[in-house]
Amino acid sequence: MIGFSIMMWFVSLILLLVSLSLLRGNYSSMHGKVFNNTNDKEGYAKASGKPILVMAIGIAVSGVVAVVTSNIMISVILIVCFAIIIGIWFTNEYFAPGALPVRFIAPPVR
Repeated sequence: MIGFSIMMWFVSLILLLVSLSLLRGNYSSMHGKVFNNTNDKEGYAKASGKPILVMAIGIAVSGVVAVVTSNIMISVILIVCFAIIIGIWFTNEYFAPGALPVRFIAPPVR
């Protein structure tokens, strides 16, 4: 499992560097039809950096869990718990009251 951990740490380091670059507003590495058609390229890069940062942290945690635990089931349970916690965190952040676009809010009941 040490080989897996080392590989995950390198991957998370690369993703961390990419996310920090995007969060600083550097969008020179971004491309694609959606990105080319947007007006706020720096804001788009910053918004894309947050999920990449979460992925980097998750991959680093999976590398640490693989070193700390010797049983594969304990590793899976810990990683699933981490994913659930991050999912709840993102759900509360993006779907807080008033955060939904107007088209998704149901009309008032009379």
